[in-house]
Order: sequence, then C-alpha cells, then structure tokens
Amino acid sequence: MRSFLEDLGKRLGETAETVTNKAGEAVEIQKLKNQIRSLERENDNDLAELGLAVYDQFKDGAELGEEAAGLCEAIQSREESIAEYLQKISDIKGDYECEECGKTLGKGMAYCPYCGAKAPEIVVEEPKEAETAEETTVEEATVDETPTAEEEAAETVENEDAPAEAAEEEAKTE
Repeated sequence: MRSFLEDLGKRLGETAETVTNKAGEAVEIQKLKNQIRSLERENDNDLAELGLAVYDQFKDGAELGEEAAGLCEAIQSREESIAEYLQKISDIKGDYECEECGKTLGKGMAYCPYCGAKAPEIVVEEPKEAETAEETTVEEATVDETPTAEEEAAETVENEDAPAEAAEEEAKTE
C-alpha cells in the first residue's frame, strides 16, 4: 500500500510539473502577443502621423524629408521586433515552416492546410531514462484534448489568411 501511495504521489508530482510548464509557456506566449499588439498600435499611430506629414508636404509641394524617414525607420524597427516575437512564439509552441509554401504549421500536423503538402517527419526525442511507459500513459490520460482559450486565440492569429481562403473556396463551389 505504501509503495502504491509513493508511486501515485510521484506521478501526481510529475503531472503537476508538466501542467506548470504548459501554463508557463501559455503565459510567455501571451506576454509576447501583448508586446506585438503594443508595437502594432505604435505603428498605427506612426503611420497616421506619416500620412499626415507626407500629405502636408505634398500639399506644400515639398519633397519628403527627415521626419518621414525617421517615422519609416521606427516602423521598420518595430516590424522586425514583431517578426522576432512571432518566431519566439513558434519556437515555444514547437511550430515549423512548410517546405512548400512557407506558412507556419502546428506541431503534429501531417499536412499543410494551406498548400496540402505532406509535412516532414519530425524526430521526437526519446523520453528521459527516468520516465517509464506507465508515466507517459498517465500523462497522456490526463491531457485534455479540447483546446484552451489561449490555444484557440493562437490559432486565430496563425490562421489570419484562412478566412479569406475559405471564402475563396466557398465562392468556387457556388
């Protein structure tokens, strides 16, 4: 009985650690997404200022100057930061790029939903020696298959092109 309880306690501890790691990843992804949104808002403000500056210069008949160039450089810098944050999110989630079309694919996808290409085989690391088949079974049994709100939000961000593509396909079938 004591061995059973010790084994159960060990399994519960490992499962709790796995859940904690997943929660930490979700928090990190949300932080990165918040930074992306902040940078995008700043870009929107600068684009509006750029538009006004360019239009004012256009109205006055002058050529574009340092003000427009400075705003463009700030926008470009933030776009590079956004790309870095998106890459960090993909790295955390274990996503990879389709070899055919270059779109981001989620971990475990067999085919690209954008171009239909077969996804490359991903080498999965062997479990650590401390893990046993029973522990893996316990973890698999406790994982909820339904996506969390964070995962659904991430899929929404990843699939920005999907609604347009779906609309095109629907128009073709009609």
